[in-house]
Amino acid sequence: MVWDVFAYNTRSPLVMIRGTMTAQRYVHDILQPQVLPLEQWLPRAISQQDNARPHTVRVSQDCLKTVTTLLWRARSQICLQSSISGIIWDGELGIPRV
Repeated sequence: MVWDVFAYNTRSPLVMIRGTMTAQRYVHDILQPQVLPLEQWLPRAISQQDNARPHTVRVSQDCLKTVTTLLWRARSQICLQSSISGIIWDGELGIPRV
C-alpha cells in the first residue's frame, strides 16, 4: 500500500506499507508520524479518509480527536479520485501523473 497526503502548498512523503494495514499500524505508521504533525502545521486543515476498517476503529478515532475530519460519503467520485494509490500529483497543474 502507498499512503500520502496533499494539502494547500505541501505534500507528505510517500509511505510504503507492506503487509496488512491494521488499526495499530495505521496509528503508529501513518497518523502519529504524518497526520498529527501536519495538522499542527496547518491548524485549520480538514482531513478526510475512507471507511476502511483501520480508519474507523476506536484506536484510530481516538488518535484523531484533535483533527477536524469530514465524513466519507459513499461512492464519492472526488474522494475516490484522490485516494487512488500510486498517483503523483503535479503541484502546478493539479493533474495526476501515473
